[in-house]
Amino acid sequence: MIRRNYRIFSFLIVTALILACAVPSFAPANSTPVPVFDPNSVNTAIVLTADAAATQTALMIPPTLTPTVTSLPTKTLLPSETPTPTFIFILATSTVPSSTPTTAPTTIATQGGGGSGSGSQFACKVNSKSPADDTGFAPGADFDASWQITNTGTARWDANSADYHYASGDKIHQVSIYDFSNSVGVGKNTTLTADMKAPANPGTYSTIWKISIGKSEFCTMRLKIIVQ
Repeated sequence: MIRRNYRIFSFLIVTALILACAVPSFAPANSTPVPVFDPNSVNTAIVLTADAAATQTALMIPPTLTPTVTSLPTKTLLPSETPTPTFIFILATSTVPSSTPTTAPTTIATQGGGGSGSGSQFACKVNSKSPADDTGFAPGADFDASWQITNTGTARWDANSADYHYASGDKIHQVSIYDFSNSVGVGKNTTLTADMKAPANPGTYSTIWKISIGKSEFCTMRLKIIVQ
């Protein structure tokens, strides 16, 4: 827009100069004298043209925004808002041990040297055995030893995990370990049998057998014979 105004301004000046020079040469000889051109009129036209251009330029320029800064109010703490520390006291409570002595469970031996007493997880009672103690046998005689027992514990004897075996004493057996043929419930009876053979030399011989379930070994079963 400014360049356009300047072009118009320049055009007006050039036009004025051309007209000023051309008027005297084309005037007739006998005509009335041409009025003298006032140079100040050109300056006046220039000034008016420049003012018009400046006015149009000012209208095209967007107004300048002046930011206004507003101060936020400062919050003043009241005396009642002063933080008050809180103290928590933790008192230790002493524990006085009971003066009542703890009584260890008592294991009651079963009849017939059964081993673990009733009330245990695994326990038995030997009701009878065959042959009876001090029975005589000829040297090298074959016989069967058997024990009739009752499950007096609190757990079932599972045939998949229970067995009975030679534990100590004289080795007069022919097989040292046997599996249970059937499971035995709590309070139920069963008979365990082992193949035996009297030694070749005369004398008194004793053997001890036990039941095993996992890592538990219980129910001591004894037998004593005489070889004559």
